[in-house]
Amino acid sequence: MPPFCIRIRPSRRLAALSLLLHAATFAACAAWFYGAERILGLAALLFSLAYSLRTIYGGRSAVEEIRIGAKGHAALKLKNSGEPVPAKLLDGSIVHPFGCILKWQTEEKTLRQCVPADAADPESYRRLTVWARYGQPRKEKNQ
Repeated sequence: MPPFCIRIRPSRRLAALSLLLHAATFAACAAWFYGAERILGLAALLFSLAYSLRTIYGGRSAVEEIRIGAKGHAALKLKNSGEPVPAKLLDGSIVHPFGCILKWQTEEKTLRQCVPADAADPESYRRLTVWARYGQPRKEKNQ
């Protein structure tokens, strides 16, 4: 498999879905609750919306690029580091034509990443899903 690179960009669909769901919940909270419950609920929803958008548009350890080498090994370029770090895709990952939920293991920590189909160009997303399903390096029997 030839090496390739997937540049991850913020998903507009995921941001729109988050805004829509928060707006609907905000309206329901404003209509059905009164007094302190309403104030606390609306404050919690604003905090939730801010956290959601921060996560969608890239937090400190957001993955900017996924690089796949010629032998199928992955490296992640994180927002807070300059050099790509080697990573392994773990078994808990979900790969679907509309979006992937990837669970990465680096040397330091485990990262979970949501990659909707619109977060990369169509060809790169297709290559990522094919690699995640079939192109990873084989596991040794000792591991």
